[in-house]
Amino acid sequence: MLKIKGLYKEQHNNVIKNIDIDIDKGTSISIECSNEMSDLLINLILGRVTPAKGEIYLEDVRNLEYIKTNISTIGVVLREETFYERMTIEEYMKFFADLLSTKLDYKEVMLKLALLDIGNKKIKNLSYSEKRRLSFAREILKQPKFFMFQEPILNMDRDGAKIIVENIEELKRQGMAILITSVLFKDTLMLSEKAYRLNDEGLIELNNNIEESNNNIEEPKDTKPVYKVEKIPAKVEERILLFDPTEIDYIESANGVSNLSIRGDKFPCTISLRDLEERLKHFGFFRCHRSYLVNLQRVREVITWTRNSYSLSLDDKVKSSLPLSKRRLDELKDILKL
Repeated sequence: MLKIKGLYKEQHNNVIKNIDIDIDKGTSISIECSNEMSDLLINLILGRVTPAKGEIYLEDVRNLEYIKTNISTIGVVLREETFYERMTIEEYMKFFADLLSTKLDYKEVMLKLALLDIGNKKIKNLSYSEKRRLSFAREILKQPKFFMFQEPILNMDRDGAKIIVENIEELKRQGMAILITSVLFKDTLMLSEKAYRLNDEGLIELNNNIEESNNNIEEPKDTKPVYKVEKIPAKVEERILLFDPTEIDYIESANGVSNLSIRGDKFPCTISLRDLEERLKHFGFFRCHRSYLVNLQRVREVITWTRNSYSLSLDDKVKSSLPLSKRRLDELKDILKL
C-alpha cells in the first residue's frame, strides 16, 4: 500500500535520511520519533512537502498523483486537532457522514469507539480521551485504505487506550495499512508488529532477535552456586550510585543503555540488559519484553489489549505500563501460577 524508497529531506534541523518503508494491506508499523519528525514524515507522504530525494508510492502510484483523486482514501488523526466545539458528538458524526456520503452507519462507528452513549454531549465538554476517540471515529467514516495516526494512546486513560488499540486491530483485519508514530518507546513497541526508531541517523528497526537468541542457549548441566547481587550500579555525572535490586521498578534498554527506573526517575546503567536479567533473576525480575526487565513485585495487573497485544500495569510511583511479549505470556502465567 505504502512504499517509500530512499527518502531524504532536511527541514528546520530535522533530517529524514534515506529511509525505506513498505506497509502492505492489513499490516501496520509504528515509529518512535519526535513530534517534528512525525509531522515532516506525514507531510511528505501527503505531498505537502517536497522531498529532496526519494520516492513515495501509494498503491504503486506516486503519492502526488494518487492524492489528486484518492485523498478520501487516506485517514489521518493528528496529535492536535480542532473541532466544531458547539456540536454534539452525534451532530459532528452525522455531519461528516453526510459530507463523505459514506456507506457506514455512523452510529455503529460511534458504538465501536464507545461514543454512542454520550452522543448528546457537546464536543467542548469532552475529555481528552473522548476527543481522541472522536477523531478516530470521524476518519473511519472515510473507509480509508491507508491510515496515519499520531500518538494513538499517549496520555489516554486505560479504557480509552484499549478501545483505540482494539479498533486499530479491527481495521487491519479489514485490510487497512496503518502507519503509527509516537514519542514513547514503549507505546511504539506495543502498537504494531513492526517497530522502528526514526532520528537523524535514519530508520532503525527495534524488533531485533535478542530475546529469541537467548532461548537457544542450553543451560549448563553442572549446577552452579546461586549468587545474589546486593547492588546495581548507575552513573550520574561523576557519581556512581548503588541501588538495591528491590528499589528498582523496571529496567528499559534504549539505544544500547540500560535505564533503571526507580520511583519515577531514570538512571543509566552500563550493564547490558541480558547480564542484568541473569544477575537479577533471583530477585524476582522477569524479561517481559526484549527491551524490558520488570520487578514482578511491582506488577499490579496483566492487561489484554488484543489477542496479540498485552501489557503490565505497575504499582510504582508513576503507574507505569510496560509491553508484554506474547511469547512471554505463558511463562509469566507459570511464574505467577495463574
